[in-house]
Amino acid sequence: MAGLLHFLIVASFVWMLLEASQLFMLVRRLTKVQVIKRDGLPRPLLYFVGYGVPMVIVGVSAVVYSDGYGATAGACWLSTTRSFNWALTGPVIAVLALNCSLFCATLWSLRTTLANMKSGASDSKDARLVLFKIVAQFVILGCTWILGLYQSNLFFRVLFIILNSQQGTFLYIVHCVLNKEIVLHTLRSVLEQWSPTSGLSNRAVKESSL
Repeated sequence: MAGLLHFLIVASFVWMLLEASQLFMLVRRLTKVQVIKRDGLPRPLLYFVGYGVPMVIVGVSAVVYSDGYGATAGACWLSTTRSFNWALTGPVIAVLALNCSLFCATLWSLRTTLANMKSGASDSKDARLVLFKIVAQFVILGCTWILGLYQSNLFFRVLFIILNSQQGTFLYIVHCVLNKEIVLHTLRSVLEQWSPTSGLSNRAVKESSL
């Protein structure tokens, strides 16, 4: 069970890194006026890296020190013996460092756009929306896990729990609620389902097929 938990946590951080990479590449294409591919990186590559890298890390860890997985201080977790817990701590710190770097690089690429939005008073609503998306992406990319280094302070401990527990919420808001294509498609589907004409058209299709 400890090995499975190790795999799932490392996989979640690797997927955060993939999200940060795709976001950075998207912004770079925007600034260079290049053609943007809707799907970003190829899905086979995403699956291979997202699940392959964690599998390699867990596999190597199990081969090097198989006794490191098991009961540790009353919990089924990674042992601190021989610094085995760094099999998780190391990849997490590496991903956090890369994600923070990519996040800062993304903001730097957007500096001109942000500066132009601040200059116009009529764009204040768009500026607030962009600011919210920036904060949301900071949480989505797992950068708030840095607060885990300050667990001795109660304030940072509570803030760490609140922000990281809402990562899924921010994902839903950014990729669904604030996505105009998804909102329009959802509204269109709801209207088609509940409009009186949709029922007549569906009935007509069924009768014609008979």
